[in-house]
Amino acid sequence: MARVGVVGGGIFGLFVARHLAREGTEVTVFEEGPAGAGSVHAAGIIEPTTAYRTNTFAFLRHVGRLWTHRTTTFRSVDPRWLVESARQMGRAAFPGSEEALHAIGVACLRQYRALADEADDFGFAARGLLERYDDPITFAEARRTAVERASRVPVELRDGEWGAGSLYFPEVAWVDTERTVDRLVRELPAGTLVRARVERVGADGSLWVGGSERRFDSVVLCAGVACRRAGVPLTGVRGYGWTVRSRTPVETATIYVDRGIAVVPLAGGLKTTGGWDFDLGTSPWHASSIEGAIRRVVAVDQIGPRQQGSRPCTPDGLPTVGRRDRLVAATGGFRLGWSFAPELGRLAARLAAGQGENDPFLSRFCGDLHGAVL
Repeated sequence: MARVGVVGGGIFGLFVARHLAREGTEVTVFEEGPAGAGSVHAAGIIEPTTAYRTNTFAFLRHVGRLWTHRTTTFRSVDPRWLVESARQMGRAAFPGSEEALHAIGVACLRQYRALADEADDFGFAARGLLERYDDPITFAEARRTAVERASRVPVELRDGEWGAGSLYFPEVAWVDTERTVDRLVRELPAGTLVRARVERVGADGSLWVGGSERRFDSVVLCAGVACRRAGVPLTGVRGYGWTVRSRTPVETATIYVDRGIAVVPLAGGLKTTGGWDFDLGTSPWHASSIEGAIRRVVAVDQIGPRQQGSRPCTPDGLPTVGRRDRLVAATGGFRLGWSFAPELGRLAARLAAGQGENDPFLSRFCGDLHGAVL
């Protein structure tokens, strides 16, 4: 029986493990913190037909608007990511990438629906996404794009509903991130998840844990921003999440686009998230400003513990999955980690099992993949 080690028990790593285990592979997931650490802070919005390219001037303008609302900051970025991002700026999309990402997103939504059909115990809801805009220029750009894509991405225009206007996307769903992690962990074979820090990963299938070497047929690196140490150009974009009790009625997942805030109705309250901090550190120094921005869109009666995580962002903002020797990397979900995780986890599992070859688009940032100290 093949043996695969997975480094990182976030949403990518858990889906990789799920697919491997279902194929009969002996899989071990190593996670330093609790399962889902670094992932559960997210809103859990599943957008099957959306991709966020960061190497466009429109994205830079959007980040500038977030700056005015104090929901984005720049403290530290990975130097290699910065150089590669400058090279990528303004380039056309990788040939075939839009079609590939659309297929991946649809496949992911299908997997979430299948999980809900088996047992609806993780808060899956398919009631659409409402995007609200304060800035007329931003709304005009988003409206134009939405109209151009309407044949593939259904949308309803709601002028005058909020600020400059709103867009409603009926095919978007969402999940409760914490309950989804619990569900995935419960389905894994006993002993799959090991709470331990991986100190070093090798391209030969080796891992060093607790000062001892462990050998696998393949290793899948799903360690988020830490994958940059293994040669993937990434930087971290920190975000924060809180579950709140609120008297503000929220019927569907809502993103306040110009403020960088998302609000999602769950059984236990509203999941509220925000923050676009380009920061490789771990200090929650900016959390109070994000909380203040949230309080300006919903009436917070009670707020739960703060959660935080760092979104791994590639030079174009799109995910990357590739194999070199016995090492596979799966990372770069950025704002759509939860949207892409099920299918990218399946593709990474296939590469780890020696099935298929690297996809030219998905593996574009894995050419220098190598062993590293984590």
